[in-house]
Amino acid sequence: METRQAFWTGYQPGFRSSRHAHGSPEFFREVEEHRYRLEPHILEAARFEEWRDRDVLDAGCGIATDGVQFSRAGARYTGLDESPVALELARRRFAAEGLHAHFVSGSVSSLPFPDASFDLVYSYGVIHHTPETVRAVHEFHRVLRPGGTALVMLYHRASLNYYVNIMLLRRCLVGLLAVPGVAPLVARATGEPPELLEAHRALLRQHGRAYLRAELFLSNNTDGPGNPLSKAYTREEASRMFSDFGDASTHVRFLNLRVWPRGDRLAATRLARRLERRFGWHLLVTAVK
Repeated sequence: METRQAFWTGYQPGFRSSRHAHGSPEFFREVEEHRYRLEPHILEAARFEEWRDRDVLDAGCGIATDGVQFSRAGARYTGLDESPVALELARRRFAAEGLHAHFVSGSVSSLPFPDASFDLVYSYGVIHHTPETVRAVHEFHRVLRPGGTALVMLYHRASLNYYVNIMLLRRCLVGLLAVPGVAPLVARATGEPPELLEAHRALLRQHGRAYLRAELFLSNNTDGPGNPLSKAYTREEASRMFSDFGDASTHVRFLNLRVWPRGDRLAATRLARRLERRFGWHLLVTAVK
């Protein structure tokens, strides 16, 4: 199994937000509550209720936390992912709720569907992890019907999270891990589990100072150490990527303040809501074919 697929098979968004057994009702409930409490803008962006009786492809569905929302709202839902673990959990979730879906194993850069198959292609935080991001966008365009919509979230480079949280603060903290006895202090400062910090220490030992270089460091400090690839884009770069669509717009949300003292409370302030629309970490693209 290639490194990228192996990583996403062993780790899925949501795994770290619940201590309950994966696949249990408590696990699914806690993952769902955590997701929309941390990222309420997903509900605003996805507009789940608007896709009733429409064909929706969730490209890179993971354990289908968002997919459940589409299905509950009455969409004809198809979830695609490369991870067998994710697909099994997604199937179990839908079966437990009596919801209908079509789950397919496949790649976002080579979709196993005919042209003009869907009204919506939804891909939230996925294609910036594949080397073939542009090809994935072309595939989204191909499988959409005329007038269909692609709704995609990419990581935003011109953001507070990229420049301050990751490239400044996390670099400093990870660099400190090379000092004996500092790891417990870093754990208290960040709230990160000791096993994650140990994984960063291992990467620091393996790569030396090269670990702190932008591309390698970004990949290992978005979705966790061991993640083989993460990319971040400006709004201009995203617009160029979606230039084959008749109409494409971008907006940004989510400052990602969870590692800051009282970050959740700060994120809810009026100032933070204003700042996230310019410096947010989530770059949302809405493109109509």
